[in-house]
Amino acid sequence: MVIEKVNSNWTAEEKARLSQPDFFDVGPINKLQKIPYKFSYQFLCNEDTCQGHEFMCTDWEMMQAYRAWRWKYGDGWEGPFKQKFEKQMIEGNDTYFYVGTVHQHPANWIIVGLFYPPL
Repeated sequence: MVIEKVNSNWTAEEKARLSQPDFFDVGPINKLQKIPYKFSYQFLCNEDTCQGHEFMCTDWEMMQAYRAWRWKYGDGWEGPFKQKFEKQMIEGNDTYFYVGTVHQHPANWIIVGLFYPPL
């Protein structure tokens, strides 16, 4: 697992998108919090010639775990986070990645969800 610090502020374009009213003109009750980290998994696939892959993970559960554990553990959030999403999930479960692409970058694959039944 790779945890990379990113800009914690919304860009002007992101702010504009977030402030657009929806169809019923009802905005969100709470402002969306930007996660100041990018989470990625590095892995090898089953191809004999595979030299490795690194996919960013946008799974909701992972983002919510960051929010909850940042509040609960303060600066020590990274240890429990890695324990769950690296050790427990990868080593203790039969983990699968749901992958997809982003509209603006159709050749770039990302992990959009995690499925991790017990071994």
